Amino acid sequence: MWWVRGEAARARHRERAAIFASAVGQPRHLLDSVRRGLLVVILLAITPIASASMLQGVLQLRRAGEEAQHRLLQGAIAGAGSQQNVFASAENVLQALKNVQAVRAAGSECAPTLYGATLSLPFASNIALISKDGLVACSALASPGQDLSGREWWREVLSSKAFVISHRMLSPITRQQILAATLPLYGETGLFEGAITIAIDAGWLDNLLKRETPLSDGVAAVLDDDGTELVSNAPGISRRLFADQAAVQASGSLEEAKDEAGRSWTFATAPLDRQGLRVAFAKPTDQLFAWTTLHVAVSFVLPVVMVLFTIVAIWLATDRIVLQWLLYLRRVTAVYAQGHYGFRPSRMGDAPSEFRVLGNAIEDMALAVRERDGKLREALAQKTALVREIHHRIKNSLQVVVSLLSLYGSGIPQGPDRRRFEQLRTRVNTLAVVHRILFEANEGSEVRLRELLRELGALLEGSSDRNVMMIVDAEDVTLSTDLAVPLALMLSEIVMALSVSKGRGPVRIALHAMQEGELIALRIEIGEPLGDRLAEGNADLAYGFARQMGGSITTEESPTGARVIVRFPPRQVHRAAK
Repeated sequence: MWWVRGEAARARHRERAAIFASAVGQPRHLLDSVRRGLLVVILLAITPIASASMLQGVLQLRRAGEEAQHRLLQGAIAGAGSQQNVFASAENVLQALKNVQAVRAAGSECAPTLYGATLSLPFASNIALISKDGLVACSALASPGQDLSGREWWREVLSSKAFVISHRMLSPITRQQILAATLPLYGETGLFEGAITIAIDAGWLDNLLKRETPLSDGVAAVLDDDGTELVSNAPGISRRLFADQAAVQASGSLEEAKDEAGRSWTFATAPLDRQGLRVAFAKPTDQLFAWTTLHVAVSFVLPVVMVLFTIVAIWLATDRIVLQWLLYLRRVTAVYAQGHYGFRPSRMGDAPSEFRVLGNAIEDMALAVRERDGKLREALAQKTALVREIHHRIKNSLQVVVSLLSLYGSGIPQGPDRRRFEQLRTRVNTLAVVHRILFEANEGSEVRLRELLRELGALLEGSSDRNVMMIVDAEDVTLSTDLAVPLALMLSEIVMALSVSKGRGPVRIALHAMQEGELIALRIEIGEPLGDRLAEGNADLAYGFARQMGGSITTEESPTGARVIVRFPPRQVHRAAK
């Protein structure tokens, strides 16, 4: 059963393809098709929805970027809050120590005071008082006299009047990574008198940052104004991520970088309040935009999927709901066109209501056509019977005329008058033969050329004062009845003209008829010279009948005889009256 259904579906597909491949089925423009028109209309209808979905995806991507930037900045600021508190505490301690006279004067109480302050600060590893020449005047841990004037951070202190934090460096005393936080000292006269500095343990700051911002939350780092890393919760990663100084200096924007493993990270930076310090915070891009990427992809993919499903649905629905019933109605009309008006479209009961209405209208039209066809056939039969009766009566009347001509012509002596009388009888007898053929014809509107020529040949053989032998070779071509009478009379005039000669011997005339393109050609061959017997002045009736048929007569002379060629269309050509 499934094989039969599949074969029927394939047959419908081949029929549909044949219809659309024909000239009538070729679309004249884009919308000249039910399926294409529906596709274009539906696609135009869902275009605003698809565009709105894509626009929503773009806006969501932009909003996700803003949210990611806000989250990174909040993480960076939150992670660097404790660092900022440490720097603020260090500055406050130095501000307090510079006002202690024992420290400022570098007396015997200077070192114990600085040592006590160092013990009270968990992040401090040493505090020292430095003279204006860069020599350690007093220190909590080291002996005085150490020369620091060649250090880079000391040159920064000389050029600044505010609290200064140095780069990350190795302490010569504790042999640990430290940050030198220095406060310049100026006298009442405004002259530089030295500086007091505190060594902040960089490892302690790193551990503090790791506690505040675990690596699982992201990578955080504190950078100075030229992008050098001071503190980080993951130094190995942060040094590579924040190596681009231009990207680090771009506040308020999202930047991307890759670690040594090739993983992409997204980070943002924000300035701190002190000494041009900046805080940077980075998170893996795939974690930061995981759901955002999915939502944006859905926003773009969903309209495409919707359009594809719409195209498939319209394609199948059009084939199932519209095209199969159009093909069925076409087959029904093809059956009606073949004259089977009793056929009933039984399958239309399963069609949609609109097609049922159309099927009923076609069936009603077929019934009306059948009734009108019956009436036309009946009227045609009556007309054909009347025409046949007319031809029969004309033939009988012409036979009576021929009998009368034969009766009265027998008393005329031999000579020109007798010959003209016999020609008149031949012409009338030719008309009688034509009407007999028309009466016997099965189709009232057509006559067979071969039958007509053979009957005329038999008639003309015995209608001349010479012994004429007619040989007829004609194709089975149909002519309209309007051509039968002028063709028969023209042929009679030609044969009578050819049989007129001074010689008394037999004459042989061969008549060949064939189709040449859209014309019919009659070739009449005679085995003696033609002379002027078919000149237009001597055979006016023959040329007149040829023009009446819309044809022409040409003659050809040869050493062995002559040939007359008549060409005319198989249907009557109606010429406009001049």
